Amino acid sequence: MGEGPDPTAAPAPALPGLESNPLDSVMPVLLFMGVNRFVSLGWAIAAATAWSAKVAIARKRRGSPIGKFLPIITLGIVARGLLGILTDSEAVYFGIGIGTKAVIGIGVIATMLVGHNLLARYAPLVFGFDDDTVADPLYASGFRTIAWAVGLAELLSAAFDVWLFNNSSVNYYLVVRFFVNWPLTAIVMFGSLAYLGRKLAHIEGFPGLNHLLEVRMVEYEDAVRRRRNRRADSP
Repeated sequence: MGEGPDPTAAPAPALPGLESNPLDSVMPVLLFMGVNRFVSLGWAIAAATAWSAKVAIARKRRGSPIGKFLPIITLGIVARGLLGILTDSEAVYFGIGIGTKAVIGIGVIATMLVGHNLLARYAPLVFGFDDDTVADPLYASGFRTIAWAVGLAELLSAAFDVWLFNNSSVNYYLVVRFFVNWPLTAIVMFGSLAYLGRKLAHIEGFPGLNHLLEVRMVEYEDAVRRRRNRRADSP
C-alpha cells in the first residue's frame, strides 16, 4: 500500500473522477533507478521527489477532490527527499516511507478503537454521504471493519517492505515492491468499496454507492471544466 508520501511507492488505483496518469505512477521509480545507476543516490532522490511534487501540484490545480490534503502530501514528499539527500542513505530515504506506512496502519486502527474512526470521518469528503447516512449505526459498523482491513494491510505491507529491503538490491526492491503493493492496494480498496456498498444498501433511503461515485465524478469534471474556462478567459 502507499498512503504515505512515498515518491517511489506503487500508485493507488484511481476512483472515478480521480484522474490517474500511468506515466505519473511509474516515472518516480524509473527516474530513481536510472539516475541512481548512472549518477548518484542524492540525484536519484531529487529526481523522484521533483516528479512526485510536480504530480501533486498538478492534481491540486486540476481541483482534485482530495486537494486540501495535497499540500501536506507534497511537503511530506519534499521533506523525505531532503532527508534522503542530506544523509545520502537509502535506509533513511526508504525507511521514512516504510515508517509512515506503519504509522498510518497503527493510526487507522487506534483511532477506530477509541471511537474516532478517521476513515469514517473523512469519507463524506470523497463520497458525499449525507448526515442521515453518517448517523446510521450501519455506517459506523461498516467503517470499523474497513479500518481493520486498511490498517492491517498497511502494517502487512510495511513488514513486507522491511523484509524485502533487507534481502535485495535497491532496484530489485523497487520493482518487486511496485508489483506486489499495487495489487494489494487494489484488492483492499475495491474490496472495501464493495463491502461498504453492500453494508450501506441496508440503510433506508441510501441511493447506492455507485450513484454517489457517479455524482462526485460529474461534480469533479464540472469543476475541472470551470477552471479551464477561467484560465482561457483570463488575460
